[in-house]
Amino acid sequence: MTFHTAVLWFYWAMASLVFGAAVYETLVVHPAWSRKPPESFVAFMGTPVGRMNLGTFWMPAAPLLALSALASVAAAAMKGTPSPMLIASTACAVTAVAWTLIYFRPTVVRFLEQQGGNAPPERLQAEARRWIVLNWLRVALMAVSWFGAVAASHS
Repeated sequence: MTFHTAVLWFYWAMASLVFGAAVYETLVVHPAWSRKPPESFVAFMGTPVGRMNLGTFWMPAAPLLALSALASVAAAAMKGTPSPMLIASTACAVTAVAWTLIYFRPTVVRFLEQQGGNAPPERLQAEARRWIVLNWLRVALMAVSWFGAVAASHS
C-alpha cells in the first residue's frame, strides 16, 4: 500500500465517521433540544441524551477530518495531479469543519448551556430553526465530502 493510498483511506474513514455522526445528530439529537425553546433546552440538558458529551467526540474528529482531507490532497499532488472530485471533497470537509468551529459549536453551547441566555422564546425559536436549516446545509457539505472521498479512493 502506498502512502497516497493510506492517506486517502484514512480520509475516507474519517469522512464516513463524521458524515454518519452528523446524520445521527441531525435526525436524533437536534430535534430533542430544538422542539420548543427554551423549555426544550432545559429538558435536553437533563435527559440521558443531554448527558452525552458530544464535544468529546467532535473535539478530535473534526480536526482529524480536516487534516486528513488536506493530507489526501497533498499526497495526491505529490503523486501527480489531484482529481477535481478530491479537491471539491476536501473543500467541503474543511468548510464544514470551519463552519462548525466558528458558528455551530458556539451557538449550540449558548443554546444549551446558557439555556438561550436572556433572549425571548420567540427569538430562540427563530434562531433554533435557522440553526437547524443551516445544519442541513452542513450535512450536505459532509455528504459531498464523503462522496468525493469514496470516489477518490476507488479511482
